[in-house]
Amino acid sequence: MIAYDRSGSVIVLADGAELLVHDGPSEGPLWRRDCGSPLVALGAAAGAVIAVDRNGRARWFDARRDNIQATVEAGVPARAAAVSPSGDVLLVADGEARVLTRAGPGLVIPWPGARLVAWADDGRMLVADDAGKVGELDARGEFLRGVKLDPPVVAAAWNPQGFWVLASGARAIRWDHEGMTHLTGSPDDEAITDVACASDGKRIALTVRDGLVIALFWPSRDTAGSLEYPERKVDGLAFGPPTLLAVGLDGGDGNKVDFQARAVNRTDTHPGRPHRRWLVKVGISPPEEPAAPPPPAARPAAPAEPAPRPAYAPPREPAAPANSPIGKIVAVVILLVVALYAFVRMS
Repeated sequence: MIAYDRSGSVIVLADGAELLVHDGPSEGPLWRRDCGSPLVALGAAAGAVIAVDRNGRARWFDARRDNIQATVEAGVPARAAAVSPSGDVLLVADGEARVLTRAGPGLVIPWPGARLVAWADDGRMLVADDAGKVGELDARGEFLRGVKLDPPVVAAAWNPQGFWVLASGARAIRWDHEGMTHLTGSPDDEAITDVACASDGKRIALTVRDGLVIALFWPSRDTAGSLEYPERKVDGLAFGPPTLLAVGLDGGDGNKVDFQARAVNRTDTHPGRPHRRWLVKVGISPPEEPAAPPPPAARPAAPAEPAPRPAYAPPREPAAPANSPIGKIVAVVILLVVALYAFVRMS
C-alpha cells in the first residue's frame, strides 16, 4: 500500500501493522508507528495521514509528526477501504460499505459481497463485489448506475477528466455516463492488479502481474513510462503532483518516479528497519507537451495585392500518418525507442 498527497508533501507506506511516513520531496523518513493490527488502507489528504486497520479502526494523524488528530471505530472488521481527496474513509465490511469521517461513523451502504471501494473527487463513490457487480453512488449514497463485469473488478480509480478506470482481468476499462469502452489491455493478457490516475487526468498507471508498472498518457494512450521489478512485488500506486508517481513495494519500501525530469528515486530506510536493495528496469518517455498555438497574424495596413499563381508547383509531401491508439501495451513498450531504458540499482 502507498499514499501520496497531491501537494507532494508526504509519501506514506505500510509494512503489516507498521505505518511509515516519508518526506515527499526528499524521500527521507519522517516518522513511523506500530498500529497494532495489519493496515488495509492508507491516505494522505487535507493535511493529514490516514491509516485504516483490519479491525475497522481509522486514525487521522498530523502529516509530518506522530500525533493523532482523530480515531473512529467502524465496529466491524474491515475487508478493504479507500480514502477520499478530502480525507474521509469508505470502508468495506461484511455485506456493506461504511463512511467514516473525523467526526465519527456516517453513511452505511448495504452491498453483499463488497470487495473494493473508490472515491471520485466530487464525493461520488464506487463499490464493486465478488460477483462482478459495480455501482456508482452519489455523496448521499443514492445509487446512480451500475454494470457487471467478468472477471470481477479488482481495482478502480477516478480520472478527473470525468470517468472511472476499472481493472477487470487483463483489461483496463473506461466507465462513464455514456457506458464502458476498452481503454487498454495488458501484455500477454496478464491480470491488471492496480490502477491510479494523476490529479489532472493526463497520466494513468497500471500494475501488471505484481511486478510491472506501466504509465500511459491520456488521451493519447501512448506509453509515458514503465518500471519492472524482477525481485520485488508492487503493492500500490499513487500519484502526488500530476507528474510524480509513487510505487509501493512489499516490505514497506517505495520508488518515486518523476516523469518530467525522467528520474526514479527510492524511499530512504527508517532508522531501526532493515535496509533493502533492489533492481528496477526503467523506461521513461519524454513528456508530452501541448502544441503552442500559432501567433495571431498581423493585420495589413492596406489590402495586399493577390500573389501571382506559379506556372508549376511541386506536389506536396504526404503527411506523416498519425499514431494509432495502443491495443496492447507491450507493443508500445517495445517501440519506446525514445525512452530512457536502463537497469537501475536501488541502494
